[in-house]
Amino acid sequence: MRKIVLILIAFVSISSVAFAQEAKKQKPKKNQETVEFVVTNEDLCNHCVKKINNNIAFEKGVTGLDFDQPNRLVKVTYRKDRTSPEKLKAAFAKIKMEVEEVKPENSESKSEK
Repeated sequence: MRKIVLILIAFVSISSVAFAQEAKKQKPKKNQETVEFVVTNEDLCNHCVKKINNNIAFEKGVTGLDFDQPNRLVKVTYRKDRTSPEKLKAAFAKIKMEVEEVKPENSESKSEK
């Protein structure tokens, strides 16, 4: 009987921890935005990709970085209270990468209406 009770207690505690972690992941993230940049450098080698991953990902306020090498597209997720697209452009300039910000199509279509 004692073993059954201990097994039930262990199961309940493990499952409650798992559900708590799932709920934590699903919370909407406030104060975050995503900006996309196109790398305009002529040559974009694997070394350049490593420079972007090793430097931009660790800029203050950056929470996510996704790089699409064939399309030369860098998607940076950042905290608005810590950094801005202008500061991120300056970070790219520090590592001698030329980038242009890609404006979302939704904002352009809204401004035309």
